[in-house]
This record gives sequence, structure tokens and C-alpha cells, in this order.
Amino acid sequence: MLQWNSMYETGVREVDNQHKKLFDMINAFDKSIREKKAESTIHETLSFLGDYVKTHFNFEEKCMEEMKCPVAAKNVQAHTSFLQTYSQFAERFRTEGYSDELAKELHKTAEAWLVKHICGVDVHLKFCVKKTANA
Repeated sequence: MLQWNSMYETGVREVDNQHKKLFDMINAFDKSIREKKAESTIHETLSFLGDYVKTHFNFEEKCMEEMKCPVAAKNVQAHTSFLQTYSQFAERFRTEGYSDELAKELHKTAEAWLVKHICGVDVHLKFCVKKTANA
């Protein structure tokens, strides 16, 4: 289960709030897996993830571009890669249907990617926010 803490903060309130919503979604899906209810929640989870992540990625990329964040291009590449991964999961669900294995793999992939991405890329925003505020 993901726990939000200060190491994930970007310094941009809206980005952090969006990340928190993604944490909540991933945690809720994890709970449904543990309670053997993922078959009834996977479609909703995939739909939310597909729609919300695209909206979030666009907003975050715009923030990085406006703040001239040095990892902006890396961020776009990471987002593109995750969207491809997401599309593969959505296609698997569409063609294969539900399986416990698919649900667990989706959860594990989304959770690991989110933590790695926020800590490795998104947190660079906080340094840009400080520079922008001081300019």
C-alpha cells in the first residue's frame, strides 16, 4: 500500500493533488485484489487510469515546460512509455478478459512505475518552482 509523504512532493500543489488521487486509485485497486473483488473493479480501474493519467500527464508536462524544468523531455518520454504499457494492459483485458494474474500484474506495474517516476523525475519540479519564485 502506497503512503504519501514529503519525498513525493513536487512543489506544485495541483500536481501533488493529482498524484495523491493516483495513489488512492492504486491503493483501492490493491484492496480489491486482496478482498478478491478485483474482477468487478478492474474495468473501472483501467478506465480511470486511462483517462486520468492522460489528463495528469498533459498538465504536468505543461508545468515542466512553463518552468523550464531540465527533465521535461525525460518526463514526456516516460509518460509515452507508460501510456504504451497501459495500452497493453487494456488490450490484454479486452482480449483475454479478467484474471487474478492480470490484476496483480497491473497493480504491481502501476504502483512501481508511479513511485519510481515521481521520485526520479517529477520531484525535479520543486527546484524549478523555487527558481521561478525567486526570479
